[in-house]
Amino acid sequence: MPDFVPPADATLAAKLAEARKRMAALDLPRPLAARLHRQFIAICDAVKAPGADEASGERRLAAFLAALEQAAARISGPS
Repeated sequence: MPDFVPPADATLAAKLAEARKRMAALDLPRPLAARLHRQFIAICDAVKAPGADEASGERRLAAFLAALEQAAARISGPS
């Protein structure tokens, strides 16, 4: 019996869930948190749209994660 491989959209959904958890774990200033939250919601809406392109969703998520990492670095300051 072959191993179960979740559909690609399930993988993207798992990545989105992980991104949401990472965002929630950060103590971001309110305006920055609101901007990132709106960006995250836009990605989720785009992924769910009829005819959505998974590759585009992956790219948008990668850009969001990069922005999230930059925000985290700014609030934590230099190590």
